[in-house]
Amino acid sequence: MEKEIEVKFKIDEVEKIKEKLIDSGVSLSKAYKQTTYGFFSDDSVSKGIFPRIRDEKDDIVLTVKVRPKEESEYFERAEYSMKISSTEEGVDILKVLGFNEVKMFEKVRQEGELLNTKITLDELYFGTFLEIEGEKEDIENVIIKLGLENKKRLAKAYLALEEDYKNGKL
Repeated sequence: MEKEIEVKFKIDEVEKIKEKLIDSGVSLSKAYKQTTYGFFSDDSVSKGIFPRIRDEKDDIVLTVKVRPKEESEYFERAEYSMKISSTEEGVDILKVLGFNEVKMFEKVRQEGELLNTKITLDELYFGTFLEIEGEKEDIENVIIKLGLENKKRLAKAYLALEEDYKNGKL
């Protein structure tokens, strides 16, 4: 099990943030497409259990994220992951376990590292987002370095942000 700690920021001036990242020494990877399938059951949200299948870079990974009980200004989850042989097989397994609702989304992702954090720049149909993942102190250092202290933090998954977008809240 790994622990995931991250924050996201919606980026309106994409070229400007790319320039800041490069000036800070970040080498962004080549952009690649990532397809994610999120799974839900009648009580998965209330229990804080979020399975997903992600297809990227010739790997298919089944992940289950578990939300902690307390609220935080960070997106925090316990994360259990394993490679699987096919998306279809994973979908079938999760449906047998009661996760009958499936939501799919695609994004174009670029990755890099800065001050002990993983940096991702994700382009989705409802916006471009900068994600900073690492230890809380390191995340805060990156936020300061990139001048994002006064920008709204987003501590939600992309599926929740998509709902916010559809409801005019993003």
